Amino acid sequence: MQIRRHNDPSETNLHSLHDRTRPETAAGSGATLQQADRQPAAMIAFHWSAVIAIVVRVAAIYLRDALEDKTVRGVLLSLHRQLGLLVLLCVPLRQVVRYIAGHRQFSASMPAILRWGARLSHVVLYTFLLAIPLLGWAVTSAHAIDVRLFGLVPLPALVAPDSDLADQLSDYHAWLSYGLMGFVFVHALAALWHHYVLRDSVLAAMLPRLKRN
Repeated sequence: MQIRRHNDPSETNLHSLHDRTRPETAAGSGATLQQADRQPAAMIAFHWSAVIAIVVRVAAIYLRDALEDKTVRGVLLSLHRQLGLLVLLCVPLRQVVRYIAGHRQFSASMPAILRWGARLSHVVLYTFLLAIPLLGWAVTSAHAIDVRLFGLVPLPALVAPDSDLADQLSDYHAWLSYGLMGFVFVHALAALWHHYVLRDSVLAAMLPRLKRN
């Protein structure tokens, strides 16, 4: 004789609650929770490409000032210019990716004034990233030097050759560069504040993913 076993309603409810609160797995949803808590991969790539380009181009110009060999100085200046053009490309491309793939919000619990402050800081940062390479491009044009993207694609001159204008634009270029370095420092502190004080995913969402064997 078979004995029928009746399920306890409370046990069924507990299992249902456990299923609802359990993180989704790759088998169940095609993506882990860790993958969901990240910005789009292309946006991360453009972000860190711009960061690396900025660091290297600043190092190149400081190293150029410390050297006397004309050939090496010329190579470092060319590298500085090309990396500036790379940053100039990364900014709009990142915005295209953000429009297409979306931008995940990980600080929704913050007060509205802080969220608006973060948006304003990004506008200021993008202004720096666009204005500095454009000024450098204009300086090069004012020195009557042809600008080529990656040394291949010729770009139009932004201004007519003028040595006095070149000196003036060089000053603006330097001042904005110092401003960018200070702003990037504050930006990095804000990211660390999100990570260690607020303990949200703002920083982790933009970190490159390291492959594990």
